[in-house]
Amino acid sequence: MNQELAERRPLVGTRPGTGHDVVDPDRDLVARWQAGDEEAFAALVRRHQGRVYRLLLRMLGNPEEAEDVAQEAFLNLHRHGHRFRGESRFSTFVYRVAANAALNRRRALGRRRERMERLERRQAAGDELPEAPRDPESAAVGEEEREEVQRALLALPETLRMPVVLYDIEGLSYGEIAEVLKLAEGTVKSRIHRARQALRKELAPFVREEQRGASS
Repeated sequence: MNQELAERRPLVGTRPGTGHDVVDPDRDLVARWQAGDEEAFAALVRRHQGRVYRLLLRMLGNPEEAEDVAQEAFLNLHRHGHRFRGESRFSTFVYRVAANAALNRRRALGRRRERMERLERRQAAGDELPEAPRDPESAAVGEEEREEVQRALLALPETLRMPVVLYDIEGLSYGEIAEVLKLAEGTVKSRIHRARQALRKELAPFVREEQRGASS
């Protein structure tokens, strides 16, 4: 989503102490859920599950992982929903829970890859170790990486990937992203700028190939 459209979006409520109410379309459902209405929580899940899945797919690059982590995120949301006090829109709180779940899974996958790489190095050195089974998650990621934009996104550091996905793909404003990631708004803008520069560099060979194909 472009900057003009993103900047037309309402900011995430107002910070405590400003004296203004937060405009939140989820307010009634949240109040009912926090009062014990589980059907209201189910309605909140239906309302937000699509955007949560999209965010996680962009962060993880694997549909199965994204679906699994989405379920985990909503379980965490149900477990910790009492912490939500309406100081921002509920959707911002949902994004924050999903972002934390994605980062936790990325760290876990990173540790798994490190173990696999150590095993491969030991096998290459001639150690008598059983061959590691094929990792279905890695295979799924390999399928996803055929999409050039997704591949470029996955090449970004986590600190850059999340802001640019939230801004350019999910359409959040700088202020909303600052709320989700607990960063200063200036830091959010800087990271989005750096992410875009890195994406342009990463996609340059693909763009040139496309241009050559179009001109032939």
